[in-house]
Amino acid sequence: MQNRFLRFAFFFIAFLLAFQLLNGSKNKENTTDDVVLAIKSKITIGKEVEVRITNRTEAPITIENKCPKNPLTVERYENGEWLAKDVTIEEDQCSNSGDILIEPRKTQIVRYGAWNHELFGEAGKYRISLKTILNEKEKAFSGEFEIAPPGVLSKGWHYLFYRPIFNTLVFLISIIPGHSLGWAIILLTLIIKLVLLGPNQKALRAQKLMQKIQPQLDALKTKYKNDSQKLAQETMAVWKKYKVSPMSSCLPMIIQFPILIALFYVVKDGFDNIDPNLLYDNLKNFDARSINVMFLGLMDLTQKNIIVLPVFVGGLQFLQMHLTFAKNKGATQKNTASPMPMMNQMMKYFMPIMIAVFTASLPAAVGFYWGTSTLFGVIQQIVVNKSKD
Repeated sequence: MQNRFLRFAFFFIAFLLAFQLLNGSKNKENTTDDVVLAIKSKITIGKEVEVRITNRTEAPITIENKCPKNPLTVERYENGEWLAKDVTIEEDQCSNSGDILIEPRKTQIVRYGAWNHELFGEAGKYRISLKTILNEKEKAFSGEFEIAPPGVLSKGWHYLFYRPIFNTLVFLISIIPGHSLGWAIILLTLIIKLVLLGPNQKALRAQKLMQKIQPQLDALKTKYKNDSQKLAQETMAVWKKYKVSPMSSCLPMIIQFPILIALFYVVKDGFDNIDPNLLYDNLKNFDARSINVMFLGLMDLTQKNIIVLPVFVGGLQFLQMHLTFAKNKGATQKNTASPMPMMNQMMKYFMPIMIAVFTASLPAAVGFYWGTSTLFGVIQQIVVNKSKD
């Protein structure tokens, strides 16, 4: 079970690192201004630009709705001067727009959605400015940032994972009656799990075999506790005898990791205003505004769900781990000196809690994918447990 914990720890740490890497540089911020416009210092072409506006004064600030024109003032630095850029979108895309009120000591986020591709589709230096009235005087506040072309790793990520998963999800949404995001995620999960069925089954069998030989490995640790080199040799001999590797069960998780990250960014970027350049030719005519992000009318999958979904996903994770330990219960009881039973019990409760917290911190669609994947894994584990040793 140590291997299972290491697997999860690797996944969790890698997810956080990838999140930081793909999220770009930290926001630039002038901490002395009454109004602060915080924007990431470097944003890759294709990523949505968003501005965090913090009102540090004691009076409210209203940003007037200019839709169908882009919000705030956008400029691009060309030939030694700042040139204004304005983009106008379709009128029917303004149905959810309105004035933005920023209360004293509060922060609001302005996202560029439908305007993003036309405004920031070229590499270069940009500036976003806000003019407002403070103490009966007009003041201007701005933030500068760079739009940069994607690097080699970013391009590989985009073309190998993000774009294919994005288009697969949009395709599934387009063919499902009602254009349900939730049912499309379920179908996408089933497709991924079926593609990985062979490696997953092999990994689960390897995990089962590792549990079976655990008493032998524990005995070796006792016998060669003062000879680490001999312990390593004998441990390798046992692994070779049973044709098993402690890392063999990591492959499915490593494969699923970029899929999970890609799905996170697909949902995070939203579906209201899809960049047409992301879509394959056969999907360019699909109207993203028809996507139903509510699952069964109860849960908005683009928003965080901090109670129901985390409890459900954590419960499924607990069930899966219970099934995993059930097969090993007899073996661990034979060796009461081994720390494994206690560790197993700790992980049985600790990991579901971590998964629940993880689910609560992300858009519900990611947890929805994880829950569907775990449910599939529970069924697989039942099949493996019932199979002959």
